[in-house]
Amino acid sequence: MLRSLVRVLGATLVVGVVGLVVPARPAHADETSTADKLRILYSSRFTFTDDGLPLVTVEVMSGQERVTLSAPGGLVILPDGDGGSATRIDGANSITVTSQDAAPAEIREWTVVERLAPDDASGIATGMETWRSRGLDPHSFEIGTLFAVDGEVIDTREHLVAVAPVGPGKGAAKAKQIADVHDVVTTVHRELVRRPRGTIVARAGDVTVMNPSVVWFRPARAGETITVKDVPTNTGGSQLVTGHEDRRYWGAVYVTFGSDGALTAVNAVGEDKLLAGLVPSEIFADAPEAALEAQAIAARTELLEKIGRRNLTEPYLLCSTQQCQVYAGAGKEHPRTTRAVEKTRGIVMLRDGGGLVDARYSASAGGRTEDNEAIWGGTPDPSLRGRADTVDKKLAERFAVIDDKNLDAFLAASPGAFWSGSTKWGKKHFRWTLESSAKELSAHVARVHASVGTVTALEVVRRGRSGRIQSIRIRGTKGVAVTDGDLAIRRLLGGLKSTLFTVEARGPAGAPTKFVFRGAGFGHGVGMDQVGAIGMADAGKPHEAILGNYYRGMHLHRLY
Repeated sequence: MLRSLVRVLGATLVVGVVGLVVPARPAHADETSTADKLRILYSSRFTFTDDGLPLVTVEVMSGQERVTLSAPGGLVILPDGDGGSATRIDGANSITVTSQDAAPAEIREWTVVERLAPDDASGIATGMETWRSRGLDPHSFEIGTLFAVDGEVIDTREHLVAVAPVGPGKGAAKAKQIADVHDVVTTVHRELVRRPRGTIVARAGDVTVMNPSVVWFRPARAGETITVKDVPTNTGGSQLVTGHEDRRYWGAVYVTFGSDGALTAVNAVGEDKLLAGLVPSEIFADAPEAALEAQAIAARTELLEKIGRRNLTEPYLLCSTQQCQVYAGAGKEHPRTTRAVEKTRGIVMLRDGGGLVDARYSASAGGRTEDNEAIWGGTPDPSLRGRADTVDKKLAERFAVIDDKNLDAFLAASPGAFWSGSTKWGKKHFRWTLESSAKELSAHVARVHASVGTVTALEVVRRGRSGRIQSIRIRGTKGVAVTDGDLAIRRLLGGLKSTLFTVEARGPAGAPTKFVFRGAGFGHGVGMDQVGAIGMADAGKPHEAILGNYYRGMHLHRLY
């Protein structure tokens, strides 16, 4: 199953071996250069398994000084891939991977000022000339990928016109400046100018394998998994508390360098195994079947839509945190969610005008979903329009837009009138209250805005149509600061469930002792409300109706 990808991506052996080495097969020359193999790791290219399923590369963990792997029956180290030499390490003893002479990637951040279809040659030319006439030197980028499955062509490509390159970490400020000056919507595109480099060193007992930039591993016995030690958990979202655990993975694992020059472990796995481990991490496994099927289709669509459009400066197609989709590897599967993945095999959401839907979803929208641009900026997506997620037409009209005038009424509305409030799964997140002392809140804020001092007031600067806060002003004893963005605000204030909240300062005027947050939902609120999907399934709605409720202008199609 993994042979085609490993053969292409395996690295050339530069080896120092001490002790017994048992070749898994005779060595053969690999005509792919190290530079070409790394270029493929960073490309949007992917292949299919022998079963006709997409083979996807997913981040396991990044930013590591060492990575430790093991398998019950031992591991095979594949510096040359399946077509070349291999080193077999028998037994369950672990392999420790470190690096030598590592150097980070060179990254440039561009301000994207126009997004166009890849075949819109005249629009691209006009856009380039427009920005040239404004005294800027525009550059064009093509992102996304193009593939065909069973006669169906899937094209996720997009052409970007970008200007004003700056160093890493400076792109957001530059994009805001250009947006203000030219009154346009901007985003940031990260360009990989030079890949990271160094030597990967894999050690197991007396055996040492050294290789430029990447080494692959697979279980010595078919049907077994690879265990990666101390994988970070609960990362990428608003939560401030994270952990570590050993996780098992189907398929192969390669260790290479991330853009920061530290080690990154990546799982190359078939889409069926990936979704079987991913879906139960995203939704309750005991949810109704229709909700599980909707989640499987949304996850598959989002997986394929992301390829070539994100993580463009990293050596994998998908990240495994809450910023992408939560993937916890093997051993997390559940028979009910696996059955939903199998039943919906190959089914994705296609836009009525062509292309895959950007199938975003969150745990609970709290009764009102949000427009995509209100959370992440960029261009409005017609498939991701927010709405009051209720069966009551009068409530839908009343809360078509939520602001400071009607937010209290929305928070007080009956849970049973909303899909996400009508089930046992929704009670925990549909409405919530959190109290934070001024001391606790000030400590959270100080991590980002050290100059504010003790927090004395929180002021909403701007809300989206769903009432979610897009910008908040923090006043303190020493200064004032402003934070923009859904995730940044939630993290700043101590890991709040969502930005759909009101806040009340309690205590002496100008010197409150605590702050009380009353809010709705858990997550960004764009696309499918997972608890709402369960509510619809409870009411007898099939997965087609559930997905149609949360994604506009689309239809379902079985690709494979």
